[in-house]
Amino acid sequence: MLNKLSTGTRALSALSLALLASAAFVPTAHAQSISEDSYSGSKARVNQSAKLRTYSEEVAAATCRVANDLDPEAASEDLTRIRSNVTAILAGLRDGDPALGIPSGETSSSGIKSIAAVNEIWTQIDAAAAKITDNHGDTESLNLVATSFAELSERTSVLASDISGAHSDPLELLQGDAITLNFVGRQTTLLDQMDRIVCGMATGNAAFGTAEDLTASIELFELSLNALRNGYSDAGIAPPPNDAVAQSLEEVHKHWIEEKAILEDIVVNGGTAESVVEVASFTRVLLKDVYNTMTLYLIATPGQEGVYRLPVNTYATGELSGWLDDADMIAAINAQNAAHADLTEADIIALDQDWRAQADAGGELISKLLDHDVSAWLRDQQTGTAGLVTEVFIMDNRGLNVAQSVKTSDYWQGDEAKWQQTFAEDDAEMHIAEIEFDDSTGYYQTQASMPIFDPATNEKIGAITFGINVQSLM
Repeated sequence: MLNKLSTGTRALSALSLALLASAAFVPTAHAQSISEDSYSGSKARVNQSAKLRTYSEEVAAATCRVANDLDPEAASEDLTRIRSNVTAILAGLRDGDPALGIPSGETSSSGIKSIAAVNEIWTQIDAAAAKITDNHGDTESLNLVATSFAELSERTSVLASDISGAHSDPLELLQGDAITLNFVGRQTTLLDQMDRIVCGMATGNAAFGTAEDLTASIELFELSLNALRNGYSDAGIAPPPNDAVAQSLEEVHKHWIEEKAILEDIVVNGGTAESVVEVASFTRVLLKDVYNTMTLYLIATPGQEGVYRLPVNTYATGELSGWLDDADMIAAINAQNAAHADLTEADIIALDQDWRAQADAGGELISKLLDHDVSAWLRDQQTGTAGLVTEVFIMDNRGLNVAQSVKTSDYWQGDEAKWQQTFAEDDAEMHIAEIEFDDSTGYYQTQASMPIFDPATNEKIGAITFGINVQSLM
C-alpha cells in the first residue's frame, strides 16, 4: 500500500518542518496598504525564485524525454521554453526585470550569492540541454543533466529561501502568502518530479528516478494536498479561506484521484514510453489547477482583494507601455481609423457578428487580423514576457480590433470598459479589470488597458489591452 501510516507520518512531519522553517522569517501583518513608492516586487521575486525550483525538475524530465525520443516534438518545445524562462528569471532576479514583475536588481548579499550559485550550475545544464535538443542521442550531455539536476534543485531551494528572507515585507507579503507561495511551489515541483521519475523508470536510467522515488513523490503530493484542503496548523496552513479556494482545491483533488492510479500502476509494473507521455499530459493539467488555486489564495487574504492592481499597474507602466511607440503599430491604427471613418453603428455591429460567426470555424476577417504583421510582432513581444502576458490586442478609435496576439471572442470592444475608460474618456490613463478565469488560457488573469497616442501629433488614436497572468506577477 502507498499510504502506510509510518511513511505518511514521516513525510508530513518533514513537510511541516520545511514549511515552518521557510515561513518563520515573515513577520505577521494585517491588512495591506501598498503605495507605488513602496512596491518592490516582493511577491514576484519569491514566486519567480520558487519557479526555478520547479524548473530544476522540469528540465530533467524534458531532457530525458527528448534524449529518448518520447513525444520529441512536444518535449523539445518544453525544453526550449524551460531554458528560456530559467535564463530570463535568473537575469531578472539578479538585475531586475519589469517584464517579470521585478522592478530592481538584487541587493542582499545572500541573494546575490545564491543567484550566482544557481547560475553556475545552470550554465552547464543549459549547454547540455542545447546539445540534447540538437542531437537527441548525446549520451554525455544526458549524463551531465542526470548527475547535476539534484544539485540544481538544492541550489534553487536555497535561493528561494534566501530571496524570501531578504524580501519579507509586511506591506506586500503576509505570512500566509509566503507559506502558500512556498507550498504551491513544492506542489508544482512534485508534479514535475513525477514526470522526471517516470521517464527514468521507462528508460532504465535510475539517475532520473526509481519506483521508490515515485512512491515517495505520490505520498508527499497527496499529503500536501490534503493539508491544503483541510488545514494543517503545525505547518501554519489554515483551512481554505473561502468557498472559491475550497472548490478549486477540490478540483485539484478530483483530477489527482482520477489520474494517480496511472502512477500507482507504474510503481508496480514499471514505466513505458506511452506512460511517460500520458503522465506528462495530466501533470500539465494539474499544474494549471494548482497555480489557479494559488491565485485564489492570494486575492482571498483580507485587505488584499485588490492587491494585484498595484503590481499590474507598475508592470504595465514600467514595461508594457514601452510597446506603445512602435511605428508599425501606430501606422496600422491610423490606417484602420481612416478605413473605418465612415462606418455606421449598424456596420460595426454587423462586423462584430461576422467575427463571432467565424470564431469556431475561422474565416477571412479573423485570418486577416491574426496574419497581420503587427499581430506577429505582438506574439513575439508576448513570448518575451515568460508567460506574464497571456494575450494582447489593439483597438482603433471605434473600438474595433486592429491586431492581436490570439483570437478574441469578439471584434468590437467599444461597448466595454477596456475601450470606454481608456480611449473614450479624455483624462483616462489605465483601466485594470477585475480578476477573472480565462477559458482560453486556463489561468486567472486581469486585463490592463491603456490609450495609444500618435507620437507625431500627440493625438489619441486607439487603445491596447494586455491580458496579464496575475499569479505569475504576484
